[in-house]
Amino acid sequence: MEFKKQVVIYAEANSNRSAASHFDVEPKRVREWKKDIDKIKATKSKRQRLDGGGRKCIDADLEEDLVHWVYEKRSKMLHVSRKMIMWKAKSIFDEKNEDPAVKDTFIASRGWCEKFMRRHGFSLRRKTTTAQKDPAYMVDRIVAYIMHVRRLQKQFNFHDTDIIAMDETPVWNDMVSNTTVEKTGSQEVNMKSTGHDKVRVSVCLAGKADGTRLKPFIVFKGAKRESKSLHEEFHGKCSVASSANGWMNEELTLQWSSEILGQFSFRKRLLAWDSYEAHLTDDVKKSLTKSKIESAIVPGGCTKYIQAPDVVWNKPFKGKIQEYYDDWLANGKHEYTNAGNMKPVPRRFIVDWVIKSWQAIPAETVAKSMKACGLSLAVDGTEDDLISCFKEGKKCDCGRALLQAQMENLNDGSLHENPFDIVDEDLIAAAPAFNIIEEDDADDDIDI
Repeated sequence: MEFKKQVVIYAEANSNRSAASHFDVEPKRVREWKKDIDKIKATKSKRQRLDGGGRKCIDADLEEDLVHWVYEKRSKMLHVSRKMIMWKAKSIFDEKNEDPAVKDTFIASRGWCEKFMRRHGFSLRRKTTTAQKDPAYMVDRIVAYIMHVRRLQKQFNFHDTDIIAMDETPVWNDMVSNTTVEKTGSQEVNMKSTGHDKVRVSVCLAGKADGTRLKPFIVFKGAKRESKSLHEEFHGKCSVASSANGWMNEELTLQWSSEILGQFSFRKRLLAWDSYEAHLTDDVKKSLTKSKIESAIVPGGCTKYIQAPDVVWNKPFKGKIQEYYDDWLANGKHEYTNAGNMKPVPRRFIVDWVIKSWQAIPAETVAKSMKACGLSLAVDGTEDDLISCFKEGKKCDCGRALLQAQMENLNDGSLHENPFDIVDEDLIAAAPAFNIIEEDDADDDIDI
């Protein structure tokens, strides 16, 4: 507003044309501002436009329908990205207008989407977990999960070789650390990278309560031929597959179960994993039943407290891969595109690093993680002091007393697949982190 006042004052002292030339604005704007000078003077200087100024929304009904759609999605705790808003807006507009010429007048651009969000008070937000919202609710679910595992143990008398924990964790083609040693006071801290930090790889790690580390299962985005070739080359050490987006899906989950767990067993087995959608399909359940595998679903929001890979394995595993990547970036031979950009890490290297990093996790660590997460403890509760998240000073330290109080109910009730219903929140909490954000959205913080 202050700028507009200066333009008007200059125009009154000279002319509209000279003011437009002096301030590099259109003469039409100078005329408009002179006409609205009283309103401009009455408006706070920090505001950039008058009430009612700016481009109007194309279709008020469209925006009303779109706002309702966003609220409906978020009320179900479903992910909403800016790309989804753009697609939905275009879809609504096309439904309202059958004339192809009219349809072409609205493209639902990125700029339109950002203005729509500002108009209706939407912003990019980081997902919160169940643990952040209600610790008491989380502890109840952890105790219910441990009791479910304990009932299965009592019924089937699992040996340590029969108890398995599994988790999918993302690894990135460009694994540049967020921190580095730099001279104190430096204004800029730059990091060398290949520029492929959003190209992800899913790695499924599984271990047994006796410390056995099962072969890693690696999923690349696309690259079917190379993935097949790598699978054949490293077949004895890992399995390599591909999917359209680099994530696990139902088909790959069935493949993982067949290749890594095996379909034949004389004894019943226990598999502990999270509530990711691909783990809960009918075909996956039938396959596990056929392979004599009982499934224990870690409740949503609780994986970082009671799932062995999240609690113990994943951090040192990724740390080791980071070391290999840093060494390659500093000392390895790099290839470049015709434009001079560094090509990403060869997939063969990633496979090799995954194998070595997983082998570097001691068998003893894997075995202890099973006890720390309540999977291989004595059924009578005498080892409950080993449960990591229930130790004194931890966020869930009240859980041990609650678990002990529930022990008298160990023999009560019938066995269930899951002691609580799986809801949308559990599916969202178990979804891979990279599934929350579309590639063309903000790097970390987006969820409306």
